Amino acid sequence: MIATFTWAITIISLTGTILNVKKNSLCFWLWAVGNIAWLSYDLWLGLYSRAALDVVQLAFAIWGIIAWKQKSPSE
Repeated sequence: MIATFTWAITIISLTGTILNVKKNSLCFWLWAVGNIAWLSYDLWLGLYSRAALDVVQLAFAIWGIIAWKQKSPSE
């Protein structure tokens, strides 16, 4: 069960990376979901330094969502 969960998060995160390469803003939403899932998992395992990284990456994903929404269609 846990292996399925972690593989699913991995696939979500990698799909976000592929979408970023293709300049699709959905990437940030996938990263946000993935980061929340990894954060939960890392806290459950007691991996607090890894959880801190997840929080920072989640903040970057939210920043990306906001920044890409503010882009004008001509950019």
